[in-house]
Amino acid sequence: MKKIGITGVMGAGKSSVIEMLKNAGYHVLDCDRINDELLMKGHAGYQALIAEFKDTICDAQGDVDRMKMSVLMFQEAGNKEKIEAILHPLIQARLQQELEQLQQETLVFVEVPLLYEVGWESCFDEVWVVAADEELLLKRLQQHRHVAKAEAKARLRKQLPQAVKVEKADRVLWNNGDKEELQSNIYAILKEAEGF
Repeated sequence: MKKIGITGVMGAGKSSVIEMLKNAGYHVLDCDRINDELLMKGHAGYQALIAEFKDTICDAQGDVDRMKMSVLMFQEAGNKEKIEAILHPLIQARLQQELEQLQQETLVFVEVPLLYEVGWESCFDEVWVVAADEELLLKRLQQHRHVAKAEAKARLRKQLPQAVKVEKADRVLWNNGDKEELQSNIYAILKEAEGF
């Protein structure tokens, strides 16, 4: 089985690529979904965070409050590292379980939005970066996330620059055109990746 990590900055079009890969019959695992499941009441991530941060991380119902968690991560030095040290090994372990269930597949994709930021390159046989021209990224963020241009720029600045991701990637999927063009780029890269 060949494991391919998919990443890219906000607005590049990762979700379009993933939808097309799924429609073509490939399995795509999603680290955000795994993270969401781990944070549900009673699950391993939830229990570990409660043990570390008590109810400072919860809402009135006792569920993990994402906003509080986000504030906590940047409020005090070391909190971000603590939270990542709790969640990342759990995400990787769950990912490993899910990959083991797909051993018969020749190609499996895993969406990891912050793949380079968390240093997970070595977990994959290849990393594909979905990319687009900066003006297009800003336009998409304004349209789909309903944010002003200045806010869109600020959000992109908080991520590892696209140019760095493109340079590190094994393959780059440029998404500057329409869906047909993107699909044809995907099929061309799939052909190379599968070696047929």
